[in-house]
Amino acid sequence: MATGTVETSQDVLVLGDRITEVGRLDPPPGATVLDGRGRYLIPGLWDMHTHGFDADYLPGFLTNGVTGVRQMGGAPVHAEWRQRLRTGELFGPRMVFGSRIIDGPRPSRPGSIAVSTPEQARAAVAECAEADFLKVYSQLPRAAYFALLAEAERAGLDVAGHVPFEVSAREAAAQRSIEHLDGLLVATSRERDELSFAGLDPADPQAMFERLNDLTHRAAATPDPARLDGLLAVFLANGTWHVPTLAVHQAKATMGTDRFSLAGYLPRIEPMLRQGWSQAATWPTDQPKEQRLFDRYREFTAALHRAGVPLLAGSDTFVPGFSLHDELALLTTAGLSPADALRTATVNPARFLGVEDRFGAIAPGRVADLVLLAGDPLTDIANTRRIAAVVFGGTVLSSPAAPAAAQALPPAAR
Repeated sequence: MATGTVETSQDVLVLGDRITEVGRLDPPPGATVLDGRGRYLIPGLWDMHTHGFDADYLPGFLTNGVTGVRQMGGAPVHAEWRQRLRTGELFGPRMVFGSRIIDGPRPSRPGSIAVSTPEQARAAVAECAEADFLKVYSQLPRAAYFALLAEAERAGLDVAGHVPFEVSAREAAAQRSIEHLDGLLVATSRERDELSFAGLDPADPQAMFERLNDLTHRAAATPDPARLDGLLAVFLANGTWHVPTLAVHQAKATMGTDRFSLAGYLPRIEPMLRQGWSQAATWPTDQPKEQRLFDRYREFTAALHRAGVPLLAGSDTFVPGFSLHDELALLTTAGLSPADALRTATVNPARFLGVEDRFGAIAPGRVADLVLLAGDPLTDIANTRRIAAVVFGGTVLSSPAAPAAAQALPPAAR
């Protein structure tokens, strides 16, 4: 992953859950040998923007080579998952858990923390102290947002998520990561000063989303390259990471068409989340406008990458494992090389999480989370789907080769 090249004729020795040697080796007596001749070994993949609440669907990540995920919005079930993962009672990927979503006084997502004032924002940080990071959302009031940032810094907690409506993308560069390229369209529009989100009322969701849709498409149609260059410089100076989630942007762009990107995946989405996407499959949309919007998101992704702003692969489409492969493919359509796309799911997550000494590389001392592929992903990113075996913490799972993992899947997800 570091060089973006293939090293041939290599052996990897694993003891317990760690890689101990890499090179041309003779198998030690009694070693189990996984034959990788003619195949390609990569580090385990990470999906850095997921949502899930049904443990029965977690094995789908592992059978797709996704050995780690970042859960973007906590729920009570996740405290149970954290404990069960520690004790080995839960079969699923490694997880980083976000806080409950922290939103404005009338949250749009169930289970969110409603915040109106700076005092409530500081209380929300204290309430979420056990989370790995704080997840902020769109309707968080301006004063409360900045109070939350200051309190999070004092508490040593990262902030990630949306760019609140009352905050500019430039100001949100203080976050550790921005999801969905949120706020970039308005911030880089030549009509930026006229595109106001004031007056949006979550009590009337239909009117709110119609207004948001109108503002989003106006911003997409009025790009200002100079403003984009200035914003990229701010992201670089702040070290702000971005998770483009192109897979979910593509799903929205193809809703109501026979090209709906999630149509074949609906049975693999856990029931609680499936309903919304099933309905979305038939929603009428203005296709030319939606396609232009999706193209703008790909252009933003390309611009961020060219400028050196760090990217993470995250799907946000609720299809365990499969969506991450879609995201990697979409990143290459945005101009990333296959090697660069792979880094967004291997090296970069390790850097972002501060665990480069354990993950993101095939090297001595790293955790043995590995994916053996039947084709070279550097020549065709689609080869990340051609999984011959998954090694998770030193244990060889049955990818297609893992009956135990496959049997752990619920019938609808097999």
